[in-house]
Amino acid sequence: MSYLVDEVTFVLKLLENNWTSDALNAAGLAQHRPAASAINFIDVRSLEPQKGRRVDADEKAIIIVYEDSASISHPTIDWSVRNEEYSFTIHLRVLHQKDWADLNFSRQRLQSLYQIVRHIIERNGLRPKVTVGGSTYRAELIDITGRSEANDRNKRLLGYKISATMKRFGRIT
Repeated sequence: MSYLVDEVTFVLKLLENNWTSDALNAAGLAQHRPAASAINFIDVRSLEPQKGRRVDADEKAIIIVYEDSASISHPTIDWSVRNEEYSFTIHLRVLHQKDWADLNFSRQRLQSLYQIVRHIIERNGLRPKVTVGGSTYRAELIDITGRSEANDRNKRLLGYKISATMKRFGRIT
């Protein structure tokens, strides 16, 4: 089977593959350690049913990854090498259930998701690699560059949008 591992897939697999109990414990969380099975990892370009277009947020928290931009630079005069930089948005979303008695539960859950994602990216920031279908794919650097709130009170959705960049250096053309 052939796998397409583009940059968005790379970031999704980096999060999925490192979403282990060790990562959850190391993130320094006192509570709300959602297992990978409690998270819906979504690529917005997916054509699979219930993936990317409309997603049920009742049962699982959602992590959506999409690419914002890409840039290429040629550091040598003969253009034999190119450096690539990709910007992403990692969107964390949690639906507050009406039957949750604690009004802060969803806020704490969202904060936990953020801490876990931040921990995974920081721990794997230098020379991250993912394995998909028996092949290993690498980048040189991935880091978080910012975070903003993305809430929708009418739909009871709480969220953070995390900005991240990934760099690949010295790609031969």
